[in-house]
Amino acid sequence: MDLFRKLRKPRFLLAYPLVASIFAVAYTTRPSLRIGIVLVLLGELIRLWADGYVGHVKVNWTHPVQGQPKIGHLITAGPYAFIRHPLYLGSLLIGLGMLVIAGNPWLALVASAVFIIVYRRKMVEEEETLRHEWPGEFEPYQRAVPRWLPSWRRYPRRNGQWRWQGILASKELRTLAWVVVLLILLFFREELIQRHRSLLQKHWIEHLFLLGLLIALMLADAIVELLRRRAGQVAIKSDTR
Repeated sequence: MDLFRKLRKPRFLLAYPLVASIFAVAYTTRPSLRIGIVLVLLGELIRLWADGYVGHVKVNWTHPVQGQPKIGHLITAGPYAFIRHPLYLGSLLIGLGMLVIAGNPWLALVASAVFIIVYRRKMVEEEETLRHEWPGEFEPYQRAVPRWLPSWRRYPRRNGQWRWQGILASKELRTLAWVVVLLILLFFREELIQRHRSLLQKHWIEHLFLLGLLIALMLADAIVELLRRRAGQVAIKSDTR
């Protein structure tokens, strides 16, 4: 059952297949790479902004199944004053950026359709939970703030405060690290496969810097994950004593 729940998550249904498809069919140009990077980074900034508000209060422990959406408090400040699902807007921009880099219209069409289907269902599920937990507050918020595209009007009754605790709890920094890794790999793919350039020829200092950053990010993620698992094992042993 746990495995089935994991396989239903958007990263398994959309993100991982999208990444694999991009590497398989992409034809990247320098303009598309630059535009794609701007979209990806904009999406990540929106996600970091949103996670600062909800990352540390994301799980509603009153829900019968731990880990189900959405949050312990109705957050209406920050990006949530303009759009009900800023995290998904950020994910959409990241996906669009990757598709621009890929430069394949058929892949973009299929990925966009899957994104709408998968995330619309999640939005509806989360809104049902919020409506159940906060009926008096969520209904006027839902009427005033759009679901898909941000409004220019900020919701007047704002609740919530941005904190670094939310960023750390959401593990968004780990996502950011792997997004940067993916962008570097796509850049190297363009250089090696499309342009048939050796990384040690022209601009070799830039290439070595990016390669070093790539390795550093991957090692840092592996070390952090190892420390997190060890801390979890220690906590479990402490609880069983």
